Amino acid sequence: MLSVVVHITYRVYRKILFNRIFLWIRKIVDNTFAHLPFPSYYLFIVVLFFIILKWFLHFFKEKPSPLLQHLFKIASFAGFMITLFFIMWGFNYGRIPIEKHLNFEINTLTEEQLIVETKETIAHLSQIRKSIKNDTNVIPEIVFVNNIEENSRDALCATLNDFKYPNSTKIRGRFVLDDMFLIFGVGGQYMPYIGEGNVDDAVYYSRKSFYLMHEMAHGNGFTNEATCNFLAYVSCMQAGNLSIEYSGEINYLIYLFNAWKNTNENIFLAFKNELPLALKKDLEDMKRHNEKHTFKSAFLGDMINNAYLKILGIQDGVKNYDKMVLLVYAWKQQKINIH
Repeated sequence: MLSVVVHITYRVYRKILFNRIFLWIRKIVDNTFAHLPFPSYYLFIVVLFFIILKWFLHFFKEKPSPLLQHLFKIASFAGFMITLFFIMWGFNYGRIPIEKHLNFEINTLTEEQLIVETKETIAHLSQIRKSIKNDTNVIPEIVFVNNIEENSRDALCATLNDFKYPNSTKIRGRFVLDDMFLIFGVGGQYMPYIGEGNVDDAVYYSRKSFYLMHEMAHGNGFTNEATCNFLAYVSCMQAGNLSIEYSGEINYLIYLFNAWKNTNENIFLAFKNELPLALKKDLEDMKRHNEKHTFKSAFLGDMINNAYLKILGIQDGVKNYDKMVLLVYAWKQQKINIH
């Protein structure tokens, strides 16, 4: 029911106010919070902490307010935050799907199509890898993180311009403390109240550009997880920067491997065993890194994120991320047909 209300409200919002209200809000946060010398996420957490602390200490006052009055204040605050969430960003959950905007033909891939797609991805990734470093040693971190925010933002804006979407050239994508998000199994988060995309600094360095673009895509009004993955991938592929291309392709390969794990693990193992040695070493180093930053509490992030997405109308929940493969395949086929 909530998703229907959001969709109907958004149709009015989009037709009359979207290009003014949302972009106006975008400009405000880009010219305020974006200039802080630290991630705005920290400021949001500190303010929220003091509000909760104030409510908690209220119960130890000599003459506290009646319980019902106190609960009413809490409910009012929660209602205000929900309303603000929708005004600042949440109505975008009802926007026209990107596949419709780009006239994509979305179909489930056959096993043969998925095999070809995986082989081509591995071949392209191996080619990029050789261009960056023509040996089997792990690529140095500096190759990926130098000017990462600026390069990622520029690449995303170029893609959104190509797809004829309004976008922000000042949106921030910043890194928060190691494991601040990963302790809940989440690599990044977009916070509508401060208009900033954040990525956990412990995310493996070759994946960071893709993660930044995903969160900054959210900041440009895209709520669907697969859409943000798709925009991040296309932006990586068209960036004209080998390290960013590698980031997009390695993330895409991981999604393809996950698809095989869910459908045919034997084919997944065959692909994994046949990988070029350099890619094998890269993925092994990534696996070792990820194991150091994996926590038993990670299930909480998936559980909360899954519920959150379903409440807001994305019925497949966290599985929506995997739809990226279908969008990428449709985009590639459209390019082939045009040429």
